[in-house]
Amino acid sequence: MAAASNTAVKMSTRTQQKESKAGGHCSERFLAARVNSLKMKVSFIKPRQELWPYIESFWVCESATGMPLMDRNLAAPNGCAKLIIPYENSLFGSCEGRSGVSRERGFYFVGNRETATLISSSERKTGFIGIEFSPHGAFPLFGMHMSETVDEKMFDSEVLFGRWGRQTRETLCNLENVDQKVSFIQNELVRLTRRKQLENGVIDFCVKIMKLAHGRVLLKEMERKTGYTRRYLDLLFKQHVGLSPKVLARIFRFQRFYQKWAQGLSYDTIMNELYDYYYDQAHFSKEFKKMTGYAPREFMSGVCNEFGRRLVLK
Repeated sequence: MAAASNTAVKMSTRTQQKESKAGGHCSERFLAARVNSLKMKVSFIKPRQELWPYIESFWVCESATGMPLMDRNLAAPNGCAKLIIPYENSLFGSCEGRSGVSRERGFYFVGNRETATLISSSERKTGFIGIEFSPHGAFPLFGMHMSETVDEKMFDSEVLFGRWGRQTRETLCNLENVDQKVSFIQNELVRLTRRKQLENGVIDFCVKIMKLAHGRVLLKEMERKTGYTRRYLDLLFKQHVGLSPKVLARIFRFQRFYQKWAQGLSYDTIMNELYDYYYDQAHFSKEFKKMTGYAPREFMSGVCNEFGRRLVLK
């Protein structure tokens, strides 16, 4: 019995040593990622007034050391389609087992999505411009059925927009500094607003009430307030947003908790609101993992994601 007890103690000690060593490696990786994050700068730009109804966020991201894979920088779902302009270094994106490259001096459109994209680059100076449209803001500008941009995560602008995309990319490449690129792309987007207007008041109303309620809006309530059927609203959302009302509401609920993580609140504090938005903890964990690829506690305690944090804290 004593021998068995001693063996058990030794096994327990070895297990603790392994766990301690693994935890140490994890802490070292997290610390290294935090050091890298200090070299990242995200500058937010106030869009021209003509673009306010269409643009949610406009920023420039620069990093002296790139975006190492170990930093786990994520572009989490937020209901916004995007234009991405990498002017220095290429970006690699991975989502649901698929990967793509946004090449340096390129011009790309990223459709709405339900899962996070892991972003990385080679470890050298990196810079790119991001323009995030409101959930229904890209459709009036570009006039394309937004559901066609959801499954494919990234489009080359020339393929998607034809001559406008090609000419815009060429001009962006020829401009010398970032300020000139920012000014030019704003001018181009303003020109698009002067074409035939494709806004829809019903979509605008529905998205606003969903966002104000952080996704806690029943589809029946939207049917009652708009006077339209669920089927018609679903068709409108697919055209203007790319996602159904149900999926967009799910993203807004997730963002409520993702933003609290970005603000530095503890896991336990964040969980206090859980039952106002989800049936139970299992429901929350399932939705959170679908959006980020991580269980909530694992994400909040062990994932750096400084890029995602800074985008939220704009």
